[in-house]
Amino acid sequence: MKIENAKISWLESGLPYSTQFQDIYYSRDDAVAESQHVFLEANKLRQRWEQDSSSEVFHIGELGFGSGLNFLQVIKLWQGLDKRPERLHYIAFEKHPLTIEELQRIHQRWTSLVAQSAELLEQYTDHSEGCHRIPLTNGIILDVYYGDAFGQLKQRMTHACPAIQCWFLDGFSPANNIELWEEPLMHLLASCSDESTTLSTYSVAGKVRSALKNAGFEVSKIEGFGRKRHSLYAVMPASEIESLEGKPKEEESLHSTDAPWFTLPKPHFTGKTAVIIGAGLAGCSTAHSLALRGWTVTVVDAQSKPASDASGNAQMALRCRLFNTPSAEAQFFLHAYLFALRQFTQIRRHSNLAWNPCGVLQLSNAMNKRNPLQLEKLQHLYSSQIVRFLSKVQASSEAGIALSEEAWFFPSGGAMAPESLCETYLAHTNISCIFNARVTKLETTEEKWQVDAGQVQPIDADVVVIANSHSAMQLSQCKGLPLQSLRGQTSEISTNESSSKLKSVVSGGRTVFPASEGRHLLSASYANSNELQAHRADSQENRVVAATNFADADILNEEAVAERVSLRCNSPDRMPLVGMAPNLEMMRTTYAELARNARAKINSPGEYHAGLYLNVAHGSNGLASCPLSAEFLASLITNENLPLSRDIARRLNPTRFLIKDLKKQR
Repeated sequence: MKIENAKISWLESGLPYSTQFQDIYYSRDDAVAESQHVFLEANKLRQRWEQDSSSEVFHIGELGFGSGLNFLQVIKLWQGLDKRPERLHYIAFEKHPLTIEELQRIHQRWTSLVAQSAELLEQYTDHSEGCHRIPLTNGIILDVYYGDAFGQLKQRMTHACPAIQCWFLDGFSPANNIELWEEPLMHLLASCSDESTTLSTYSVAGKVRSALKNAGFEVSKIEGFGRKRHSLYAVMPASEIESLEGKPKEEESLHSTDAPWFTLPKPHFTGKTAVIIGAGLAGCSTAHSLALRGWTVTVVDAQSKPASDASGNAQMALRCRLFNTPSAEAQFFLHAYLFALRQFTQIRRHSNLAWNPCGVLQLSNAMNKRNPLQLEKLQHLYSSQIVRFLSKVQASSEAGIALSEEAWFFPSGGAMAPESLCETYLAHTNISCIFNARVTKLETTEEKWQVDAGQVQPIDADVVVIANSHSAMQLSQCKGLPLQSLRGQTSEISTNESSSKLKSVVSGGRTVFPASEGRHLLSASYANSNELQAHRADSQENRVVAATNFADADILNEEAVAERVSLRCNSPDRMPLVGMAPNLEMMRTTYAELARNARAKINSPGEYHAGLYLNVAHGSNGLASCPLSAEFLASLITNENLPLSRDIARRLNPTRFLIKDLKKQR
C-alpha cells in the first residue's frame, strides 16, 4: 500500500525534471498558458459549464496529476463563474506523487494560482496507494488515485459511477512513459465515458491517436501551444456508446458473472430528501455528507440528544487499524483513517470541534495475540507518516510518562469528543433533528419511503439510511442481518500530579486518554452481554489493566468518578455494513442454487430496496470508519464518483453474509 514518490531533480531554470521518465513536468515556456490552452480551452469548459448550469455535478478525469497545475486552473475557472453546475468532481491518477515539499516549491512559481494552491496544499497527501478523497470549498471534490492508473481504473465501480465528461491526458512523453498511453488503458477510459465526453492532450503521437481510435474515440488534431504545431482533441460519439451498451464492458461483465449479487441499480429519485435513522457517528456523518450536497435531511433518534449510545463516550481515539498484509480491508481502514484526519482538521479550522491531535501510542498488548503485528511487514505496507515503531524510551518520551513497553505511534492520531463531532455535523442548515422518537416501521410507496416513528407524524423521504447500530434489527428490512452487540464499560478517574503529564493517547489492554477537565478516560471493557448497568468490578478491572500500560503500576488513581456502559455493534468479520440494503428474502430465492453448488453461475443481479441504505456495525473503529463510509453512501446516492474500490465496496456490502451462508449451506 506504500508507494514510491516521484524521483525528480531541479534544473537550473528551477523546473522540476523527472529522472525516472527523463522529462519535464510542464512547459519551459509558459506552463499556465499551455495548461489553459491544451486542456481547459480545448474542452470548452467555460462554455459547457455555463450551458449546463442546471446540472448537479460535472466529472473531469486526468491521467498524470503531477504538479496539480491543470487542477488548480480548473478550480480557478470554476470559482470565477456565476453560472455552472452545482458541484465539480475531479478524478486524477498519479503513480508517483510529488512530496508536499516539492509541490510547495513548484506552486510558488504560479502567483496567479496562490489561493487555489493554498487550499489544495492544506489537505494534500503524498503517500499510500488508492483513492484519497479531498473535499474543497465551492462544491469541489478531488479524488486523487495513487498507483498504476490501469489497475486503479479497473477497480473503479464503473457500473455504479457516472460517466467522466472530460478527460485530460497529461502523462510524461509517450516515448518515455509508455504504460500511460497504451491501448488497454484507452479502452478503460472509453468504458468510463458517454456521448458527452471530450478528451484532450498535448501529444499527437501516432501511437496515441491509434490507441484512442481503437477504443472508440473520434480523434482530430487541433492548434497546439507555442512551438508545438498541434495538440489532440477527441470525443466519444453516441454511436460508439450505443454499440458498447450492446456488449458487456469488462468491469460490468465481472460483476454479472463473478458476483452479480454486488451489482447495484442506478439511483433515481424525484427529490432530494433523506431520513437518517440514528444520531450517532454513523448517522450524523451521513447526514452531514448529504447536506453538503444540497439534500434536506431529517435525523431521527430514540434518545434525547445526539451521540447517546455507543457514540457517547467522553472521548474516542483516532488511529488506523493495522494489518500485516495488503487487502481490501487494510485499504479501507487506511483510507478511512486518512479521510477522517483531513475532515477533522478542516472542520476544526471553522468550529470549536473538540479534536486533540495529540498522537496515539498502541502497545503490543493491544494487539491480536493470534496474529501479532510484524515490524518488517508493517514498514513495507505503511508510510512512516501514518505509523512508526518506537522503542520503549522513544514511546515514553512521546507519552510524557514512562511506558511499560515499545509502541506503534500514530503521529497524526488523537482524541475526539464524539458528542462534539456529532453536534458539529448536525449544525448544517440543511439538517433537522427529531429526538425521543423510535422508528418502528418503514414502508415504501411508488416513489417515496414513509418512516413511522411512533408519536411523530410519518415522514416521507426519497432516501432512508439506517444507521442506528444493533437497533436496526427491529426493522423488518434488516431481519437476517448478522449484527452483534458487545457490552463495553468506560471509567473516568481523577488526575494526579504524575498522570497529568500524559501527552498522548496510550492504547494497551485499555486505552488511557490525556487529562480532560481533570479526568482520564479509561476505555473500555468487552463482554458478550446486553446488560446496560455499570459494575464496580468492571471499573476496577479497567483501572488495573490500564495501569499495565505504564512502567509505574500505581500511576493511575484507583477510584472511578464516573462510569458508562454502551453496546457496540459489530459484524462477524469485523467490517461495517455500508451500502444499499439488500432484499434478503428475494436474494435467498434468487441465489438458492448456491446452496447446492457454491460455484454455480447465476447471472441475475442482486435485489435491493431502492432508496434504502445501511451504515452500521462500526464496532470500536467508528471514529475512523464512519466519515468515509458516509462519503461513500452520499456519493452512491447522488450518483458521484465513488471513493472506494470495487473490492472494498464488496467487503462492506451487507449482502456478503447471505452469499457466504448460502455457499456454506447454512
